[in-house]
Amino acid sequence: MKDKRASIRFIEKCYKLYEQKMYQVANSILRDSGLAEDAVQEAFIKLMKSGTCFENPESEDCKRYVITVIKHSAINIYNKKRREQEIMYFSDEEAKTENLSDVTDRDESTELEELISVLPSKYYAVVDCLTVKELSVKETAKTLGITESNVRKRFERAKLMLKTIVKGREGYESDVRLYKSGSI
Repeated sequence: MKDKRASIRFIEKCYKLYEQKMYQVANSILRDSGLAEDAVQEAFIKLMKSGTCFENPESEDCKRYVITVIKHSAINIYNKKRREQEIMYFSDEEAKTENLSDVTDRDESTELEELISVLPSKYYAVVDCLTVKELSVKETAKTLGITESNVRKRFERAKLMLKTIVKGREGYESDVRLYKSGSI
């Protein structure tokens, strides 16, 4: 029981000493005051659960430890938010995003399916997963057994090929052959 009281006093002292600094560190990583507050709270919960206790809460070792815990908490929150926002949409940067599954006009849908079906299979699979099935980049990579960066690159190349088709640029057939052969 005595050890538990000492741990509580230690956490209270750390809170008084480092709460503002922890908030600043978290806010510099997350750039969102609400998320920074969540990170500080999460860090103190981790500190309490770890049971780590320094003799002097004002020591440099304690300060480094507390700052390390808040950095990790903030980075975990940042990575979680980034993963949630990784869904890619099939659109140009300047155009409004529109999922292929949202197209209601049957003629347009058929035309888009025909356009996509022209793509080589490795590009078709990526476009299908990202736009039709609305999977995230991570889920697409896992489904296809490739890396996330490979998913992004194939999607980029597929968009380029589809733009070429839509624009009706002459020489498209040779471009498709180059893509299929892996030259591009």
